[in-house]
Amino acid sequence: MGMEIIDYWPDERRVRVSFKPNADMCNFGGTVQGGFMAAMMDDTMGMLTFFALGGKFAPASIDLQTHFFTAVPLERIEVEANIIRAGKAVAFAEARLFRSDGELAARAAGSMKLRPFTGLQFPVKDMTE
Repeated sequence: MGMEIIDYWPDERRVRVSFKPNADMCNFGGTVQGGFMAAMMDDTMGMLTFFALGGKFAPASIDLQTHFFTAVPLERIEVEANIIRAGKAVAFAEARLFRSDGELAARAAGSMKLRPFTGLQFPVKDMTE
């Protein structure tokens, strides 16, 4: 989805990233479809959890509760996420999604099963082709 890290605060276990949605992410009303916004927040929480816990775990979402507050145009989106708690088997995180004008558009809370990371489990496409 084109995630770019804006800032990372390791001591706070918090990150801010951006996404640039494209027309394929648009709903019939011309705005970003809610499933893509949920995926952006889920992706951000998972990436944060992976790095904040030292790359030892492959977090797998087991619950994602999302609230949508306003429509989001096909413009730059920023997501900020933080880890609430990380135990031995499950981590809990929150994310907030902001429109390009800074307005809070959605919020999510998720829990992730912490599985040992044993390397990538799928072939990575060569982006230079």
